[in-house]
Amino acid sequence: MTWIPKRTTSTANAAPTPAPPPPMPQTSHAHSLEMPVVMSVRRLPAPVYGTLMEVTAHGAKIRSLVLMERGTEVEFDLGIGGATITANARVEARRNAQAGARFEYYLTFDMRESQIDALARAIRELERRAAASRSIQRSLDALPTTDRERRGSYRALSAFPMRFRREGEDWTEARVGDISSTGIRMNCSQPLPIGVLVDLRITMPSSVLEVYPEETAVLDLSGATPRRAGRPDLRRPFEEMALRGRVVTRFQPVRDREVYGVAFLEIDGYTREEIARFTHAVQLSKIRNA
Repeated sequence: MTWIPKRTTSTANAAPTPAPPPPMPQTSHAHSLEMPVVMSVRRLPAPVYGTLMEVTAHGAKIRSLVLMERGTEVEFDLGIGGATITANARVEARRNAQAGARFEYYLTFDMRESQIDALARAIRELERRAAASRSIQRSLDALPTTDRERRGSYRALSAFPMRFRREGEDWTEARVGDISSTGIRMNCSQPLPIGVLVDLRITMPSSVLEVYPEETAVLDLSGATPRRAGRPDLRRPFEEMALRGRVVTRFQPVRDREVYGVAFLEIDGYTREEIARFTHAVQLSKIRNA
């Protein structure tokens, strides 16, 4: 069952009436947040990245690019002030997101009473931290996008070296000013025309990954035979990415260096997930240090 309405046979000639999404539980207030989460999803080998929209002691709303069916079991950590609460949940409903990520999910938690009490305390702390981080998010949202449209993915402000070249030319050193899964802001000394295609070689700094917990391994006893089940190593160092891009925007020069917005072309899923891992780490660092 999803939140997407279906046409009934009795009203075949009438416009379908959208069914409202299931409400958040009324036993506790739903706190609006914009916090990145990394979910372990049963039967999926890789982590799923998402954004926590709302949370109560009984359920949550999450945005994600990954399609999950109703009943899917997920697990994610909420790190608050050095303590980590593991939330076990199940997908109750899904609908298409209005903007940004493709899907919005309503999750119901499946936890013991002591875990629910701890989560309720964590929610109060999350709300305080989220309020402190909104000024940072407003500054990021005010930045121009490379495609002059509303940005649908988090853009991390992080300066680090890179290389680029136009077709038939040698590699030139440059610097990344910010990065998202859709493109980068690039500082360089070489003038470039709008619309030109460029090859990019980018290695994101791995130092930001210290915000993620160390890799852990557990013994899964839920099946007929015990098996080793490890969580993904989110601290895995980044490797060099080979990308293709198009210069779409020219910004005001900074210290006699040209600044361009470069949109990625035909980026593969793995590279997109690696960029998401980096931008999530940057965002988590800002939230925890707020």
